Amino acid sequence: MSARSSHSTSLPAPAGYGWLLVSALFILLSVGVFNLIDRQLEIDSTRTVLTRWLLHPGDAWIDSWAPMLDALDWLHERHDGTVYQTIFFQQHIKFQYPPTSLLPFAAMEAVGITPTPILLNELNWIWIAITAVAMAVFCVTLAERSGAAAAGDLRLRALTALTAVVATLTFFPVMIAYSLGQEQTWINAVFTLTALAWIYDRRLAAGALVGAICLLKPQFAVFLLWAILRRQWPFLLGWCVVVAVGGVASIALFGLANNLDYLSVVRFLGDRGETHYYNQSVNGLLNRLISPADSLGSDQGLPTKFPDHSALVSYGTLLSSLALIAAALLLRGRKADRGGLLDFMTAALTFTIASPIAWIHHYGIILPIFAALLFALLARGAPARDWGVWAVLAISYAIAANLIYPANFTANTPFNFIQSDLFFAGLALLWLLYRVSSPPRFEGASRGAPDGRGSATAGGFAAPTSAARR
Repeated sequence: MSARSSHSTSLPAPAGYGWLLVSALFILLSVGVFNLIDRQLEIDSTRTVLTRWLLHPGDAWIDSWAPMLDALDWLHERHDGTVYQTIFFQQHIKFQYPPTSLLPFAAMEAVGITPTPILLNELNWIWIAITAVAMAVFCVTLAERSGAAAAGDLRLRALTALTAVVATLTFFPVMIAYSLGQEQTWINAVFTLTALAWIYDRRLAAGALVGAICLLKPQFAVFLLWAILRRQWPFLLGWCVVVAVGGVASIALFGLANNLDYLSVVRFLGDRGETHYYNQSVNGLLNRLISPADSLGSDQGLPTKFPDHSALVSYGTLLSSLALIAAALLLRGRKADRGGLLDFMTAALTFTIASPIAWIHHYGIILPIFAALLFALLARGAPARDWGVWAVLAISYAIAANLIYPANFTANTPFNFIQSDLFFAGLALLWLLYRVSSPPRFEGASRGAPDGRGSATAGGFAAPTSAARR
């Protein structure tokens, strides 16, 4: 029997249009309800940022671009000292990115293009479109492999793709990155492409893409350890090549001292973090419990500033980060799908949550994680048995997909932990990732075995084992 025929006969009965209709209605309902609330409060909502993307390409803020371009100008002028001591510590400009993050700007200048905020926001418009298309392909592929859509049902595949696009354009962490003028828009898009490369068994490409993310922001550098422990050698090779080339280029362009001095910024941020409610991490939660009046920051017309040093926040952040990362590297690796798609997603989500500063837009990477969990659950069958898991998935999605601004009414009360709603939704999603395993057929043309060479399953489409169903 061929691999494909074995796949089709061993799958649970396809859920057909029912699951798709429920998913689409849930997306629109959850977004619609919270947007009505946010509209009454006259704040940025998913509707606002979607309208800005659709009708006003390039018309976004300069949250990333202003400090990055200031740093680039300083480096061009060749001052004494380092860029971080001057820009970050003396001028208090929040250039919190590594020098490697400026390489795309240097590449633009090398071909005669001047990076301006308008141009960069227009490029972000394209990155959002790339994210939507990548999500569509990702969801259609997993729908077929999970049995939720038959390979020959073109109408269902098209509707699945459309639902994925709608989910992308109504997912607040993705769209607010565009609206803010954030480099995170690139990262969200590249991570979605990484997820797509993973399920097509392009581990070398996936590693290179994660390496590119590390050049922009260093949180995913822990993937180096993850890849070694999982023996994902092609992924590790791709990561190392991109990071090494980017590091050499950054040293050649910006100098060794400027690259090494970034460590002083990392230490400073790890020690203090941010109090603003956009910081959805353990650090943000602890800072807000200690200094509740500072949690709204610029929303009240006040300048944003770093919190003062607190031993509770500093050690609480460090210990929680170590515990989360250790669990992702060691505990999650004990499951049957070690090195599989959901194991990879667990690492990505963990490294985001464990960061001292995890802004709302950093959670844009969890959109493909929601999709992967959705189709993994569909592949398990027996939805009545998993009703609790489905409920957690639905509630965490409703929270993550929206800016629930009414939570900020608790800012100056003992209940301001409610402001960490996205953080708790992320923890719920992390719990699901520990509970659910990737079906073998999610892993592409050859199942990603721990040694990275693939398993002996025919075409990677063997029926899920009992271990994978647990």
